[in-house]
Amino acid sequence: MNLHVAELHPDASETVLYLHGGNVAGWMWTEQAAALADHHALVPDLPGFGASAGRPWTDLMAVTDDLADLVRNRAHDGRAHVVGLSLGGVLGTLLAARHPDLVRSAFVTGAALRGVGRLTRWSGLAQVSFWSSPGYWNGLARAFRLPADSVDAFVSTGLGIDRDSARRMMTQVYDGVPAADLEGLRDLRAPMLAIAGEKEPQTVRRALDDIVSRVPRAVARLAPGMHHVWSAEDPELFHDVLAHWLTTAEPSPALLPVEPAPRQEARDAGV
Repeated sequence: MNLHVAELHPDASETVLYLHGGNVAGWMWTEQAAALADHHALVPDLPGFGASAGRPWTDLMAVTDDLADLVRNRAHDGRAHVVGLSLGGVLGTLLAARHPDLVRSAFVTGAALRGVGRLTRWSGLAQVSFWSSPGYWNGLARAFRLPADSVDAFVSTGLGIDRDSARRMMTQVYDGVPAADLEGLRDLRAPMLAIAGEKEPQTVRRALDDIVSRVPRAVARLAPGMHHVWSAEDPELFHDVLAHWLTTAEPSPALLPVEPAPRQEARDAGV
């Protein structure tokens, strides 16, 4: 079964590949992609999620290679700007590492490349057993500060997620990406922007260095006052930052520089 892929603005020149987070589906990018009408958009539902729920999740590398095939076959000129949040940020980073020739630029945020701690791991996997409850997803929507007009789609997507796929995906992301799998980033010649929300845990901030230490044209920034899912927390800020990046290949002045992380570890982020 092929991935379900939504496509917008097919007559625009350059393609943007939007990669969603782990508790949602491609719909999370609908308004952002629609607003960026000067870019062709490819918005897949990842295996196990949304309209691709019938396709089982295998592993991070296989999904990354499937996304590479999508870019080769459907992106204009076989290359794309890659935009990913959370799980999508991890996949976007791996796509840049494994297939750097396909990437025009990369914009990744909330990518927990170093995995998560034991408490977050236990909590995240335990919550899968509650995923058949609408109340759980409504509560999570409040925790993620999702706007009211996104809640229904979030709840319906959550109820439809393939649980076995989700467990496999979460386990792999929680384990973190081996350093050897990031070494291909050294071959990326395209610009890359790595972002963490200012209020995200230190594990996410520390992962920024895994990118900027390898990618010749990478920069890291913080989204001021933002948590993990800041595309929903402040869609206007996210749009402005993303539009600025796609237009200039430079980080928006609205973002903050990354200060050295404190030594004490904060609690970990979820996927």
